[in-house]
Amino acid sequence: MPCPFLKEGRGRYCHAAPVRKLILDGPGVTGGGRCTSPDYRLCEFVGKDDTGRDRCPHLEEVHLQYCAASPVVKLVPFSETQRSPCTSTGYRYCDSYLLLARPNQTTVPPPDLLYAPNHLWLEVEELGRCHAGIDAFLADTVGSVDQVTFVTTHGTHRPTVALTVNGVEWPMVFPNPLIIERVNSHLRGDPARLTTDPYGAGWLFEGWELPGRTRVGLVGGGQAAAWLAEEREHLAYKIQEVQGLACDGGYARRGVGRMLPRQDVVALFERFFSRRDWALEE
Repeated sequence: MPCPFLKEGRGRYCHAAPVRKLILDGPGVTGGGRCTSPDYRLCEFVGKDDTGRDRCPHLEEVHLQYCAASPVVKLVPFSETQRSPCTSTGYRYCDSYLLLARPNQTTVPPPDLLYAPNHLWLEVEELGRCHAGIDAFLADTVGSVDQVTFVTTHGTHRPTVALTVNGVEWPMVFPNPLIIERVNSHLRGDPARLTTDPYGAGWLFEGWELPGRTRVGLVGGGQAAAWLAEEREHLAYKIQEVQGLACDGGYARRGVGRMLPRQDVVALFERFFSRRDWALEE
């Protein structure tokens, strides 16, 4: 499914000009100027042997794509054989798309995510491109993070990031390897994106799936929804337990991870966010 802001058009440029300047066909642009009329003969780049045609022989027309969400026309490489993020679900993580199509940040997850037992999510597109981040349960627990430090940034690794929460470092490791292509460097300067929009602007890693390895042990769909609901209940009981309170139901408030004493925060992290497999349920 392509981005709704991805548009197609035609562009022109001159082979003879010393600086290649692409001209985009679109609103307010009509015709091809003197390049498409006999007036091209008046151009300083046209030689005597190039004047016997109705249009300039140096004029090249190309099929292109561009982003209509960007305030400045941003061309997107067009290829019939290689898909860009704009022509797949990768557009969900584009800042230009998020600003226009989804101005209000959200913690509602897309329906097609897979989850690891330590509350990291993975989305895999049809051709294997994937994104990973933290889920809303983790975002609600920490409330906000002070710093995001990427431990792995490129290559075939288990994606690893360290989140600093109220002076305590939370090392988050995705349990399976993938080919990391890039990280969300915006989070270094604006870590709030991680918890206010964990499924959009707060994504952590982008890369490519390793078939037979990247999805091992992950869950999705109804199974994931039931597990997340249980996790919220377990979190409430765990907090009441460490605080010496009666377990009378309810849910933990957002940002509870910043409110507890350090030793309780460490215990909370070990219980919910450091696990490597589903066999560690208590």
